[in-house]
Formats: sequence, C-alpha cells, structure tokens
Amino acid sequence: MADSGSTMRTERPYRKIYFTWMIENVSKFSRRLHSSTFSTDDNCRHKFRIVAKFNEIFPDAHISNVSIGLQRVDSEIEPINVVNKVRLLNMDNSQYCQKESRWVTWKRDYAPIYVLSEFFSDLPEKLTIPEVKTSISSADELEMIGLKGKRLLASYRNLKKVFILPKDALIVTGKITIFGCCPVKLLVEDSEKKKKLHLQAEQVISDFRKVYMNDVDTDLQLIVGEQILKVHKFVLQSRSHVFRNMFEHNTTENNNSAICIPDIEFQILKALTWYLYTGEVQKLTYEEYCDLYEAADKYQVHTLQRACSELLMLSIRIDTVCRIMVLAYLHNDSILKDHALHYIWRNFTKVKITEEWEMTMQVHQAITSEVLNRINMFPCGEVSHKNV
Repeated sequence: MADSGSTMRTERPYRKIYFTWMIENVSKFSRRLHSSTFSTDDNCRHKFRIVAKFNEIFPDAHISNVSIGLQRVDSEIEPINVVNKVRLLNMDNSQYCQKESRWVTWKRDYAPIYVLSEFFSDLPEKLTIPEVKTSISSADELEMIGLKGKRLLASYRNLKKVFILPKDALIVTGKITIFGCCPVKLLVEDSEKKKKLHLQAEQVISDFRKVYMNDVDTDLQLIVGEQILKVHKFVLQSRSHVFRNMFEHNTTENNNSAICIPDIEFQILKALTWYLYTGEVQKLTYEEYCDLYEAADKYQVHTLQRACSELLMLSIRIDTVCRIMVLAYLHNDSILKDHALHYIWRNFTKVKITEEWEMTMQVHQAITSEVLNRINMFPCGEVSHKNV
C-alpha cells in the first residue's frame, strides 16, 4: 500500500523493436511467407510477424509483385497504437524504398496490414534499363537516381518501375514502435518528497567526491607502476564484489595498506574508482572506454560495465566495430554483440576491407567464423530483432 505521500499511477510505456528479415528466391515465389513471431521482450503479451505476399506478374521476365506487411498474431483484445517504418534493401545494402505508417490502431485481427508493394526481378537482361543522366532536374527523385546509377531500376512493358534484385534476395528491415503496450503500475512519490530525496542524494555524492579528490583519511594505496592512488577500503569493498572478497578474507591484500594493480592503466583505474565513489562515468576516449569496460567486468562493477556498453554502442563505426564485437564476445555481452553484428551485417562490404577486420580474423578466428556464418547463411524466414 502506498504511503500518504505517494500515489499509484498506471503507465503505458512505448516500446521499440528493430527487425531484419532476409527473403531468398524472391522472383520464384507465388505465395505468402511470414517471419517468425517476435515481441518487445519475453514478458510482452503482444506478438507480431512480418508478412510477404508474392504475385508473379510476368513469368518470362521473372517479375513479381511483392507486398510487405505487418501482422499482429496475439490473442489480446485491447487495441494498441503502432508506428512502423519499413525499408527494403538488397544484399549490397542498397535501399529500394521505405515507408512509415503512423498511428495505426490495431485491434486483435488476423489480417496483415500491408505497407509496401513493389515489383522485383532478378533477370535484368529481359528489362529496359534507363541511361544514367548527367544532370538532375527538379522532377527527379534522388533515391531513384541512385538506383539508376547502380543499374538497379528498370521498366518492362507497362511497368515503369521494376527493381532489379542481385542474387534474388530481398532484405526487409525496420522499426516498430508500440504505444499502450503492457501497462505497468508505478508508485509515484510526492513531488516535494522526491525533490528532497534527490537533493539529499546529490549532497551525498558531492561529499564523496570531495573525500576522493582530497584524500581524506584514506587507508589504502593502489599502485600502478610508479603512480599511487589513495582510496578507502570500505568504498571499494562496498561497490565491487572482487574487492569485497579480497578484503573480507585473511589475505595479504587485507593486511597491507598498499596493493599493486599490474593489469590496468592508471587513467583507467582512476576512472574506475571515480565511479565507485560517485556513480559517474568520466568523459574518456573510445579506446579508454574499451579498457574501462574490461576493468568493470574484471572487478564485477556491473552497472559501470553496462554504462560503458551503452557508450560503446554509440561509438560503433567502420573502424571500431571489430574491437567492440570482440569485447562483446569475450565478455558475454549479448546486447552489445547484437548491435555489433547487426552493424557488420549491414556494412560488411566496407568492414571486410579494413585492417581491423583482417587483424580480427587472424587473432580471433572462432569469433570471425561465427560472424561470417551469420552473414553468409542468414536463414530464410528468420527474423532477428533488438529491443529498446
């Protein structure tokens, strides 16, 4: 029961799902396919799947009309609001088209809602491929100009727009945002009480920050090479399981007032202990975040590791994704690994020519082998999704 200073509030948070589905032999289908069922998380009652409907139009030119839709497949009866964005790509990551549908209200219904319908063929020699223009007019669509330049757009008889599919494989990717899904009851504290608690917490952090910066009554020295960091045992053992085990038992570390830390750079050790005192992640370089991520895992500071993982997700680029992927594998970080794999899968033509990828293949053969298997053998009809 809530106390007199609190109230109960029902909240319907929004949730996001990122999905990717590869369909092979597109021009050879004449029926309907669907992906596996997915939801925002294991506790969510609302289930979805992607549906692809194929209609062969001109068999001699392998032209099929492909319609892509979303289908709600759960047994719940209440309506929910859905915003979906769908993109169609080929294996080289070239985008054919995209469509966003806003505020679609779905009640329980077994009929898919189709959002895209386009013509595709894997037989360019049967199609009329337009010449690439040397100039652009105001009537030209930039997306279509790019496809023409890549020779991925053609026409056939009365069809003015036929997309050419290299390898006859189509990738459906996008995002679903669900509003009103899985309501939760929250205990909402009185605003004044909440503000007071926030100020008190800020004061505690401020006090610990001053203690750390001014070396007040420290009882332990952490030594890295010739550099010394003065700290308090009680802070380290209350915030790190590894330090706690180290000091609670009758060990050399517990009896001494100094410990050598041989495997962490001094700057990383300072960032680690700063977090133990303040709960704040210092501003570092990408390389230092990688090192801090490893240190947080080694000393079992899980909240810091999670914070570093989120910062590394934001740092994923062509030149960083290989190291981030290896970190995720070595530290069993499934969320970070999914983000890295998804990025590599989407940008593999660029990633595979980097020195980082070559080095990763030499040093971490088992990891790169799994990555290549997931890229080259992505099973038809399977959807991969990430929750946010």
